Amino acid sequence: MQNIYETFEFNKVREAIAELCKSEIGKAKILSLEKLDDKESVLLALNENKEMLSLLTRFPLLPLSNSVNILSLIDLAKKSGLFSIRDISLIKEDISSSLKLIAYFNKVEGEYPLLRNKISHFVDLSQMEKEIKKAITPNLTIDDKATPTLKAIRDKLRNLEENLNSKVISIASKYSANMSDSNVTIRDGHFVLPIKTSDKNKVLGIIYDVSSSGNTTFIEPLEIVQLNNDIATLKVEENAEIRKILKQLTNMVLLQEDEVRNNNLIIGELDFLASKTLFALKNDMHLLELSDKQEIHLYNARHPNIDPKVVVSNDFHFDENKRIVVISGPNAGGKTVSLKTVGIIALMFLSGLYVPVSEGKMGYFNNIYVDIGDNQSLSDNLSTFSAHMKQVAEILDVVKGKDLVLFDELGTGTDPKEGEALALACIQYLENKHCIGLISSHFDKVKQYALSSETVENSSLLFDEDKLSPTYIYKYSIPGKSYGLDVASRYGVKKEVVDNARNLLSKDDTSISDLINKLSILSLENENMKKENELKKAELEKKEKEILNDQELIKNQRAHLLESVKEEKEKLLKELEKEISEIKKEITNKDIKLHELNQANDKVNKLRDEVEEEHFNEEIAISNYVSVPSINMNGTVTRIKGNKAYIVSDEGMGFEVELSRLHKEIRRENKKSRNIAHYVEQIDTSLKLELNIIGLHRDEALEQLIKYIDKCRVRSFKTVRIIHGFGNGILRKMTHEYLDKQKDLTYRLGDINEGGGGATVVNFK
Repeated sequence: MQNIYETFEFNKVREAIAELCKSEIGKAKILSLEKLDDKESVLLALNENKEMLSLLTRFPLLPLSNSVNILSLIDLAKKSGLFSIRDISLIKEDISSSLKLIAYFNKVEGEYPLLRNKISHFVDLSQMEKEIKKAITPNLTIDDKATPTLKAIRDKLRNLEENLNSKVISIASKYSANMSDSNVTIRDGHFVLPIKTSDKNKVLGIIYDVSSSGNTTFIEPLEIVQLNNDIATLKVEENAEIRKILKQLTNMVLLQEDEVRNNNLIIGELDFLASKTLFALKNDMHLLELSDKQEIHLYNARHPNIDPKVVVSNDFHFDENKRIVVISGPNAGGKTVSLKTVGIIALMFLSGLYVPVSEGKMGYFNNIYVDIGDNQSLSDNLSTFSAHMKQVAEILDVVKGKDLVLFDELGTGTDPKEGEALALACIQYLENKHCIGLISSHFDKVKQYALSSETVENSSLLFDEDKLSPTYIYKYSIPGKSYGLDVASRYGVKKEVVDNARNLLSKDDTSISDLINKLSILSLENENMKKENELKKAELEKKEKEILNDQELIKNQRAHLLESVKEEKEKLLKELEKEISEIKKEITNKDIKLHELNQANDKVNKLRDEVEEEHFNEEIAISNYVSVPSINMNGTVTRIKGNKAYIVSDEGMGFEVELSRLHKEIRRENKKSRNIAHYVEQIDTSLKLELNIIGLHRDEALEQLIKYIDKCRVRSFKTVRIIHGFGNGILRKMTHEYLDKQKDLTYRLGDINEGGGGATVVNFK
């Protein structure tokens, strides 16, 4: 049987994800990723992905640094008895990563039970990190203060080297006349003077070398021989002490090798999950829902290995009622790509990955069986047809109900009548096995059978008949034509040959083809009607939402108006209190009679009553033009309930007021006074609480964003959402750059229920 990982080029997906890994263990897990063994494992992977997706869209990236597979280092150390300085430094980096990850999750808000469970298994190795830092510098050398012995040795070395340098300078000056070169050099770790061979007897010392020309002899003067020997001895002692330190560090690590290895594995696991999620965010991939049923529902599915700029996305549907789907259409029209798209998405999902769809769900399949491509086998001396039949036979022997089967051009490569019968028989066998299958075919009787079967469904790749070119658009329930003669004609086959070919088609073939064409037309018409109805439904829902938004707006405006009325009334009362106070002063300061004082008090009380409430005896009816004297506002009555009326003012403000406070007026037309029937038209009802700029060019999206934010200000919206998607981040960056410049608002990325990192929520101050 075909290897599904090779057939679907799954390694390209694995390699692309592996590039995002920071750990050797995480990378190895990705590169060895395969279909998970059972439904429970898929569900666990799905839930881990959900948590990681929420985490990375709400908080900064995980503090992961490069991490090696420490097990290999430990194995080498056990053989040699010693870690190198680099090895110990890598172990220290791993410990640092584990401590940073623990600190990261301590700051993160939210449950994240699966991820927190992994973090809880980290072992605190901060003491080991401290010991390593004390011994090894960031430059991968042993620190002078690692031990008192090492410090003493290096202090002596520095003193001797300083003394040696001084002596060398002095001796070079002394023998400058005998030197062939003014520069002192080093041979075998010893300072030597380049003495002219003719003067070599004038310098007492040890000869280390002679130049190739023989003109220069390199001599170590006796004055520095002992110093060089002392330095060499100290360096031996230094190396011995360094080895002793490394041995101690090695023993310390090996004593806790299980804990070190445990942390290393957890880092690799978190890196594995993070790289899957980062790859999904980078390539606009999403999580499928795991279904309990044998079904596949994919929306806007696309092949992950095809350039996003040219790939065509399609919907695919299989369920327990329509288990087998026959896909037909022209050659090079995309049938094989459709099979591979369904196959690789199923494989990715069952391997615990995000998939290139907008949404969907899928059941668990025990096996995925495929027969796709040119199976001609030269080594086995098999023709293409024979090789295909070998694959088909092996699959039919083992296929069961919870399997997914993908056959490409089943039955082709032999006598058409026999191939057609064989294809039909295989489909019926799969149908009886209750598996899910997608099968491409040109055979009319296969298409015809799909029209009559309860569990087999037709589908097709649409073809542009005017241009005679494929569209790669997949349509469910519609069988497709092969367009073989049309394509032959387009590519220059003589008209008389094509016409003769049409005549040679049997009546049965023609009648079946005509039937399929008619059904295709009817199905397409039905599809168009369905789309039209969906558009109408969407439009109605849109209008309903706009009305609800307007009602909410009016409610808010009314609340603001009532608040203004209240403030105005309080202002009037304060002014009245002031006036009353003045009257009282006058009463106090003047010689006033008792009845005049009573009249003044009556006047004050009457003023209070008028401010509190106006009483009118006129009958008020719907559509009456009225005034509310207490707030100096006119409007039209639109609704009466009990002792209250709902008024829409000339300014378009809606509010509720008691009937007793209204006075019937004669309408006076002016710029602000409009018929109430036109009120809703005056409001920008098209303004939604969210703006979708996905798919727009950056400049176009910016223009839309600026206009939308301005309109939101006019409408006094409090919170809106900008949907920019993930993509390559250009639209999100543009959105945030613009919002950063606005002083009257704040923003944040959406949470998992608001579109995550694909949306930005704006709050107006």
